Amino acid sequence: MSDVRYDVVVVGGGPGGSSSATFLSQAGLKVALFEREVFPRFHVGESLMPATMLLLEQMGVRREIEACGFQIKNGAMFFDEENGLQRTFYFLPGQQWPNYSYEVPRAEFDTILLDHARRSGASVFQPATVESVDFDGDGVTVRVSGAGAPPMVRARMLVDASGRSSFIATQLGERRRRPNLGKVALFAHFRGADRLSGKEEGNIRIYVVPDGWFWWIPLANDITSVGAVMHARTVRAWTGTADDLYASMIARCAPVAAGLARAERISVVHREANFAYVNTPIVGDRFVTVGDAVTFVDPIFSGGVYIALRTGQLAAEAIVRAFADGRFSARRFRAYQRRVERGVAPLFKFIHKYYEPAFFDLLMHPRNFLGMYEAVLNVLSGGSFIRFRWRTRLSLGLVFAIARINTWVRQRRGRPVDSRLEW
Repeated sequence: MSDVRYDVVVVGGGPGGSSSATFLSQAGLKVALFEREVFPRFHVGESLMPATMLLLEQMGVRREIEACGFQIKNGAMFFDEENGLQRTFYFLPGQQWPNYSYEVPRAEFDTILLDHARRSGASVFQPATVESVDFDGDGVTVRVSGAGAPPMVRARMLVDASGRSSFIATQLGERRRRPNLGKVALFAHFRGADRLSGKEEGNIRIYVVPDGWFWWIPLANDITSVGAVMHARTVRAWTGTADDLYASMIARCAPVAAGLARAERISVVHREANFAYVNTPIVGDRFVTVGDAVTFVDPIFSGGVYIALRTGQLAAEAIVRAFADGRFSARRFRAYQRRVERGVAPLFKFIHKYYEPAFFDLLMHPRNFLGMYEAVLNVLSGGSFIRFRWRTRLSLGLVFAIARINTWVRQRRGRPVDSRLEW
């Protein structure tokens, strides 16, 4: 059977796949995207970083997203139930991106992005599963199953945007878990949960409790996403059902329980596990990986969609340059890999530090000394992937240095210093 030829094959139709397919198609390349599910489909990760808006603008889809009536998100609220502390952070104006983003139902949001990739020129096939790939000196042979999809495709490049299923890592490499970040989340949607008003209505809320933490994401149309994140061993020790464990976790957090007292659960209880890993290889001869196929970080700072969109954009730029000079070796894509690793590194460091009482204490008592406050918000907005000035790096270094001093002071006073990663 004769094969069908494209310049680039994209495996996966989530935000990373839609981003890379859109930018590649807009650059004039012939792109085939294979997605194994039929959209719309449910997906975790409903809160967007503000820098996401810049990428949506560059993709050409921001106006459509803005017109959907999604819940506007102006900031993030942190609650420490153990110490009774509360702090709200609002995104800074005057950046390259707006000082707001959205809380989005991923089923609708992802469908909009994939439809935009199709309108941009990509050939989208779904449901279509990539069964195998074979690389050679001239390109890649992709074998596909699915009604309406060509059974065999030839391309000069492949983008792995397969998400947490990690197609390339499964076929050619491995997944390495980040130490102590192996968490499990149980989450569901509710109607009628308590809502704030005015500017605070759409703020994501993070509730830190001794057994883990909760996300509280207010969506449009009186829907609220509530997730309980806990250490894997907490789940292993539970002898009942997942629904009962979820209800038990809610009961342990008084403000979450109170906010849901009059609410109705309108979805099943979903489960996601292993919240932090890094895959290898990230690049190779005639392939690159993007989004969750590269790495997945703890969702505490809502970086998943943004990382997927940004890596999809960077991968497309690298591939366009490769077509311009006709070189498709792994070495050609090392610069892309370095940009990805530099971009996610500050987020990983923040996540590790977030779980340390000394650092969390600083977060709950912010001081704008030598630009520290702005530097923290830059990272939490997605700025480490866009523009990371040396002044910002120095300010962050100061934050981490003060956190180390705070750890020493807490030790001297007999206060807890062990990381909450050990839940």
